[in-house]
Amino acid sequence: MSPPKAPWPVLVAGTITRDDVRTPAGFNRDGLGGSATYFTLAARLFAPVSVVATAGPDFMPTFTAAMVGTGADLQSVSLAAVPTYRWRAEHDYGTGTTRAETSEQGAYLAFEPKLTTEQRASPIVFLGSMEPRHQLRVLEQLDQPKLVAGDTMTLYIREQPALLEQVLQRLDYLFLNAAEALALARVQTIELASSELRRRFRLRGLIIKEGPRGATLYRERGDIHLPAFPVDPPVDPTGAGDAVAGGFLGCLAERRREDDGSLRLALAYAMALASFAIQHFSVEGLRKLTRADVETRMNAMAWTAPTAP
Repeated sequence: MSPPKAPWPVLVAGTITRDDVRTPAGFNRDGLGGSATYFTLAARLFAPVSVVATAGPDFMPTFTAAMVGTGADLQSVSLAAVPTYRWRAEHDYGTGTTRAETSEQGAYLAFEPKLTTEQRASPIVFLGSMEPRHQLRVLEQLDQPKLVAGDTMTLYIREQPALLEQVLQRLDYLFLNAAEALALARVQTIELASSELRRRFRLRGLIIKEGPRGATLYRERGDIHLPAFPVDPPVDPTGAGDAVAGGFLGCLAERRREDDGSLRLALAYAMALASFAIQHFSVEGLRKLTRADVETRMNAMAWTAPTAP
């Protein structure tokens, strides 16, 4: 019997942020966050991850300390001369909304993502939520990846539609929440949004993140919905969407295929990683997480069981 093949490497380009977050569970100041951070801590449990991001001298030590033991390639994490991207928000579990959201781009105002030769050849790529101009710069440097996935936010849908359109035209998978999908498609229902977005952007899959209701993968060969793993009480939903992407793409990288079974398993792992992310403020739910922890939770989920890659 031939030995199992090594997982495909995964490249993530996204943000490193310094977060002030208030939820019904309390207030957390100066928490480590950002799409690149949460994604890496989730995906590294399945495959080697390479990171493209930037942070200022005020918070780079915090980020690098969190990456110790992950095996992540940080060659393309650049040190900026200005402070780290700052993000502030309040999460309301009752309404499922985020309010009082403000940000200071800081290091990302002059960010120029530069990929190494090895990173250019990455087979699986995730473009975390950040300005479309940064996402485009990464896309321009890639050398025929097998799968490119991305995320965005309502701000860019509303204020930078032309640049965002160029990004979305080059994606295979898109991760959005319901509000973002409706805003992007300009329709009234998720079903119409799914059809419109997959047609307009030729997506192989659209993953709608539904918070406590789980997530749905919309695709041509039939939709896949899985409920969320119940966490009571949730502490901080920040970064849960990036953990979803990390679990989903990490699983596909480990299995090196995209068949029906692998996609369903990937969505199951996505739900598991999201459940760990929301149990603590900032990245603490993912920082010391092991694969054994994840498999234990997968076994506790009645709707799926892990299978060997």
